Amino acid sequence: MTRVLLLHSGYIPHYRVPVYGRLSGYLRQHDFELIVASDRIQADNPHPIEFRFAETALSTRGITQLLRRERIEVIILFVDMRHPYLFPTYFVAKGLLGRKMIYWGQGLNLANPKSIRNMAYRMEHLLCDGIILYAEHLKKYVAPRFHGKTFVANNTIVMSYGGLPAERRGSVLAEYGIGTRKNIICVGRLQKRKRLENLVAAHARINRPDIGLIFVGPDSDGILNELGGDNVYKLGPMYGARKFDLLSAADVYCIPGAVGLSIVDAFQCGLPLVTEEGDESAEMMYLKDGQNGFIVPRGDIPALADRLLLLLDNDELRKRFSDEARREIAENGHIDKLCEGFRDALMHATGRTTLARSSWTSDGPESVSPADITWMSSTQSEGLRRKHPNV
Repeated sequence: MTRVLLLHSGYIPHYRVPVYGRLSGYLRQHDFELIVASDRIQADNPHPIEFRFAETALSTRGITQLLRRERIEVIILFVDMRHPYLFPTYFVAKGLLGRKMIYWGQGLNLANPKSIRNMAYRMEHLLCDGIILYAEHLKKYVAPRFHGKTFVANNTIVMSYGGLPAERRGSVLAEYGIGTRKNIICVGRLQKRKRLENLVAAHARINRPDIGLIFVGPDSDGILNELGGDNVYKLGPMYGARKFDLLSAADVYCIPGAVGLSIVDAFQCGLPLVTEEGDESAEMMYLKDGQNGFIVPRGDIPALADRLLLLLDNDELRKRFSDEARREIAENGHIDKLCEGFRDALMHATGRTTLARSSWTSDGPESVSPADITWMSSTQSEGLRRKHPNV
């Protein structure tokens, strides 16, 4: 069993806890034992911790001690450039101890792709033994000579919500004092980069008493203090089934600015997304303009209002977009997509070319897929193709 350490800088947010649990179980099937190290796990985390967690004040010295104590062979770094221990860890772990290193992230700072500071990311691409990216389109930020060691693990979350029965929709809205018949919803951390003022302006332009605007999420910067209007509901943070019930009771999802993982929540609940162009985001890979949502010019309030109103008033179109949203996230946002990317990167970094031992019987694996065969030697592949001619 190859021992793998995932370094998560800062604290682990609640939505990553089940992701690491699923990743740990998946990798174990491929003979990788995952340990996750971080400063702490978010205090109000509601999820069971189903992975090995090492609470550690991350520093070069602390990481070095952990590597030796746990006999770590591969390190996955989910660490951004502001942490001073990043490159010293490369020097010690890779240079002195000979450990394999894998970068995981967006490739560079998407908020400012042209910044000279991104040279540090390119240096990390050079040093590491493997690169795991959030999305396929981010490969453009990795030099072509490194594409052979680059793998994609679609950034997503573990989705277990069963859905909201149609007859409960009205009662869910009533619970929060929402009396409008159709509703636009925005869920997540309410930050300036999401340009919520444009959403409020678009809602005001629509100016219909039957259309509400719902904000859900922490607002630590007080963004909503100066934003409001008729039928604008500010509900604060909400998690778990309560959040998903409210999403399912709404009609359209909208974040004009930076779209993050909340698109996964929205699409799982069948909500089309309307956003503005101009923000680079890994999760935008899920949005197909004109199929499961709309992208309008940045700052174009009339266009934003028009697309929102089109989806709100056209039930047939909204239903078609809703079905496409669910299909997209079921196919490309499934947690197995993320796990497969990690598996492939680990296989590459460790030079593994065979299936995990747990997949084999004395005569070879009971079942096999084309993806499995790519990890075998030519002799093993030929033997398995004879045994499984349909693969």
